[in-house]
Amino acid sequence: MVVAMDTQPRLTKTYRLLVRGTNINDTSLLATDYLNHFNEVVMLLELVPDMPEMLEEVEQWEPATYTEHFAASGFSDKELAIWAYENAPREYIDAFEDLVAAANEQIFSAADLLKKLNGSVPAEAFQEQTMTKVREIKATLEQISGVINGTVPRYDQAEIDDIMDQAAIDSLFD
Repeated sequence: MVVAMDTQPRLTKTYRLLVRGTNINDTSLLATDYLNHFNEVVMLLELVPDMPEMLEEVEQWEPATYTEHFAASGFSDKELAIWAYENAPREYIDAFEDLVAAANEQIFSAADLLKKLNGSVPAEAFQEQTMTKVREIKATLEQISGVINGTVPRYDQAEIDDIMDQAAIDSLFD
């Protein structure tokens, strides 16, 4: 009888040793450098109330997977970051990917809403809506940072219901 050996825990331990002394977290095996991909578009969104023409640049933003981001980056340990990600513990990857998908959706939703509101509402209302969307995105980025730094978020049913209700409300305005 042949017993299949699970190599994931052994590889995870190996990668945890390899990432020591780098900017890759040795618990999650993820790097915070990935957040730079989102920080750029958040900075653009923050400029929109004073410079509505920046919406064009926001609309040009495209999501990039973790692997795509590092493959195109100048990050000194980019190959290690990709390999570590491919061997990261499932609990971190699952939480990370869910939150990244949420951040991507929030950015697209914000761009769509702001495009509709631009010029059709008073400047104060436009600024308020923009900053509300920016705060929502930043809150999600903080959660992504937490996962990268080794914390897996746990939600109770009420929090899950709130997230789903907000997504349903947002989809009404798409």
